[in-house]
Amino acid sequence: MRKTSVLTIACMAIVALSLGAQDWTKESKDRAKRAALHGSGQLVRGDSGKWNDDAQLLHAPPIEQKPAKMPLDAWVDQLVKKKIELTDKDDNWLIFRTAQLDDNDRVWVERIERRGRQVTVVANQAKWQGKYFRNFTCYEVVGVNLGKLEPGQYEAKWIIQPLVFSKFDGDGKALNTNWPKDERPADKKPSELRVTFSVSKS
Repeated sequence: MRKTSVLTIACMAIVALSLGAQDWTKESKDRAKRAALHGSGQLVRGDSGKWNDDAQLLHAPPIEQKPAKMPLDAWVDQLVKKKIELTDKDDNWLIFRTAQLDDNDRVWVERIERRGRQVTVVANQAKWQGKYFRNFTCYEVVGVNLGKLEPGQYEAKWIIQPLVFSKFDGDGKALNTNWPKDERPADKKPSELRVTFSVSKS
C-alpha cells in the first residue's frame, strides 16, 4: 500500500512539473530597451499610400519564411489571405498592426506570458501630448516570437494599454530612438484583440 502511495505521489509530481514547464513570462524592464521583446517591426508612413483604421492581430509562421526583401507589412498582407498551419516543430509568431498613429506616438511590448493554452501580450501605446511640428501619420507593425508550442488549440490575447506623454527621454528630441520620459495612464480603458490558432503534431 505504501509503495502504491509513493508511486501515485511521484506520478502527480511529474505531471505538475510537466504542466508548469508550459508556463513562462518574458518582461521588458529596461526603459532604455523597451523594444527588447520585439522580434521584428516596421513603421508604415501614411504618405506611402497605406492606411490602417483599426488595430489587427495575426497568428503567423516563423519570420524566416518571409521573403528576404519583402517588408513585414507586405508579408502580413499575404498572410491574412492564407490558412496558417504550423506544427510543434515551428516557431509561432504574433504580428500586431496598430491603428493609424502620429509619428511621435510610441508602441512597445511590456510583457508576454503563457499560461497553459492561453498567451497574453501586454503592450503600451503612448500618445504624444506635446507640441507638433513637421509630423506625419503612420501605423506600426510589431512581431513577437512565442517559440515552439505543444500540439493543441490556443488563444492569444493582445492587451493595448493607453498612455499619454509630453516629454522624450535622451536629448528630449522627437527621434525614433527616443522613448517617452513621463508616460502616464490615459483617460480611457485598455482594449484587447484576440486570435485563436492550432498547432498540430509533426
